[in-house]
Amino acid sequence: MENKNGSKQNIKNKFISWKYFVFITLIIIGLISFFILKEDNLQTTRISYQEIVSGFETKGLVIRDEKIFKAPISGKINILINEGERAAYGEKIAYIENENQKYNIYTKEPGIISYAHDGLENLLKYGNITPQVLDNYDDYERNYKQYISGNKIEKGSVLYRIINNNNQYLLIEVEEDRAQMFNQNETVFIDRDNEKKFIKAKIKKIYEYEDINYLLLDLNYYIKEWNNIRWVDIKLIKNIYEGLAVPNSAIFKTASGTKILLYTFDNEIKTKDIKVIETTKDWSIVENLEIGDKVITNPENVNYGRNEN
Repeated sequence: MENKNGSKQNIKNKFISWKYFVFITLIIIGLISFFILKEDNLQTTRISYQEIVSGFETKGLVIRDEKIFKAPISGKINILINEGERAAYGEKIAYIENENQKYNIYTKEPGIISYAHDGLENLLKYGNITPQVLDNYDDYERNYKQYISGNKIEKGSVLYRIINNNNQYLLIEVEEDRAQMFNQNETVFIDRDNEKKFIKAKIKKIYEYEDINYLLLDLNYYIKEWNNIRWVDIKLIKNIYEGLAVPNSAIFKTASGTKILLYTFDNEIKTKDIKVIETTKDWSIVENLEIGDKVITNPENVNYGRNEN
């Protein structure tokens, strides 16, 4: 009877041992699978030398140095210097004639000639950025009247403008936190229409009006295409940086400093201390890396070197 009971006990013990073996085996397989899958989910990129741009997209109100001149008589306009062309001082640019007389129009100063006007020339000009201008910033609209040869004009009506192409400005509304990034007389850049043809500008003045900030930019290069418009879409660039670029997603901070995870040629993961020189929305220029280094861009998937107190 005891032999029979002992045999049953041995069978039971073997069954329990087998269950533990299977259980432990499944755990080991699960852990291996977990780390394999985790490894497969790693995202990496190679470090390269890049140019990154620190800035933001916005719109700007075009401010020009311009003067308007009115018709001395009523009659039909005959244009001799075309729209957008440059004229010298005292140059004959047009004449007005009616049944009784013909009146020649000579320039009173040199500059770009425009026969279009929107009535804002005396209001939107450098040196005249008043609280009224800022208060109505969003309300200015393109509403140009254009003269061509054969048009009739009344005496005293605006006939033409002379634009000083040495002075062109943009007035830009910015949020307070962004305004604090800039200083008067600082050099910035403008990218129009995402052409990546950067135009240098200087912050001529910073205005604060009713908790809103405005930057007045003095453009280093005159943009002729903006002669007859008031609003332009641009990217305002604070700086252009060149160097070894890392995606911001790869960077994390610990108590001992700013780090990234390197994925070595031996398929090992190592932490690396870095120094961030400049950062934008998506990228950072850093030091202490080399071209070709393989960086893990999703370090949150790796429990390595991130648990420092």
